Amino acid sequence: MSEQSGHLLDSLTGRQRLLDRFDRLEKLLKEQAERAEHIERRLEEAIAYFAIRSNRLMDSQSVYLGDNTAVTFLENGIRILVDTRSIDIGIHLLTLGRWETAYTSLFTRLVKPGNTVIDLGANHGVYALLAAQIVGPTGRVDAFEPNPRLSKLVDLSLRLNGFASWARVHALGASEAMGTARLVFNDNFSGGGSVALAGSAAETRPGVECRLVALDDMFADPTYRPDVIKMDVEGHEGRALRGMRRILERSPDVRIMMEFGPAMMRNAGVGAPEVTAFFESLGHSAWTIDEQGGVVPTTWAALAAQTDGLQNILVARVEPT
Repeated sequence: MSEQSGHLLDSLTGRQRLLDRFDRLEKLLKEQAERAEHIERRLEEAIAYFAIRSNRLMDSQSVYLGDNTAVTFLENGIRILVDTRSIDIGIHLLTLGRWETAYTSLFTRLVKPGNTVIDLGANHGVYALLAAQIVGPTGRVDAFEPNPRLSKLVDLSLRLNGFASWARVHALGASEAMGTARLVFNDNFSGGGSVALAGSAAETRPGVECRLVALDDMFADPTYRPDVIKMDVEGHEGRALRGMRRILERSPDVRIMMEFGPAMMRNAGVGAPEVTAFFESLGHSAWTIDEQGGVVPTTWAALAAQTDGLQNILVARVEPT
C-alpha cells in the first residue's frame, strides 16, 4: 500500500470514527431529550395534582369561630361547622375534610338528583350535606339529630351552603312512638351519643332530655316515599324501624344504609333477630359494606345469629347497580 493510500485509509477511518461518535452523541441526546420530556410530563402531572390539593388547603382552612366551633370544608367544597371538642368525628373533618370514606362513597352513589333522603343520626351532618348537594332543589333531605348542639350546627351548615330550602334538620330522635327520653353523650366523642332506656344505668350519665318521634306519624302523607335512608343511631335502630314500617311498605325502591351492632341493639331492647325478621317480612335483602364501599351479599340468618361486632349493611329489595 502506498503512503498516499495509507493516509487516505486513515482519513476515512478517522471520519468513520467521528461519524460513529456523532451517532452515539445524537442517540445520547435523543435519550436525554426523551427523559427530559418524560420528567417534564411527570412534573406537570405532579404540579396539577398538588395544585388542586394546595388550592383546596388554601381555600379550606379551618377557621375557629369561638364557642368550641370552627368552620371548614369537606373534600368536595361543602362548608361544614364542626364542634372542636370532638376528637373522633370532628378532628377528621377539620384535618382531612372527610369522614367514613367507604360509606360516604357508597352513599353518594345511591343518592340521585331529585331523591328524597332521610338521615337518622345526622351528627355533624356529613351525610345530610352530601345528600343535599346531590338531590338539589327538586329533591328533599330530612335529617334527624336529637343532640341540640349538633342539630344546631347541622342547621347552620345547611343554610351556609344554600341548601335550606330543600334540606332541613329536625332536633328529634327517631323511635317507635312520640315521647321523651334521655340522650347521653360525651362532647369529646360526638359519635357515641345514644338514647338511654328508662330505668337503665345509662340514664345517670351526662346528657339532655330529647324528644322522640315515630316517622310514620311525622310523615303520614302517603306520597312521602324516601329513596335512601342512612341510619346510625347507636343501637336504637330497631325502635326507629318499628316507627317507620308504613313508610317502608310504601317505598319499594328504598335503599337503607345502617349500622348493625347486635350488642347495642340488644341493650336498646330490640335485638338483631327482631331487626332481621322485620326486614325479611318486608321482602328486603341484605349486603355488608366493605372497606372500599362495595357490597357483599349476606343472609338474614347470618346477621340474626350475630351477638356482637359492628358493621355497616345495605338493605334493599334489589341490589343497587
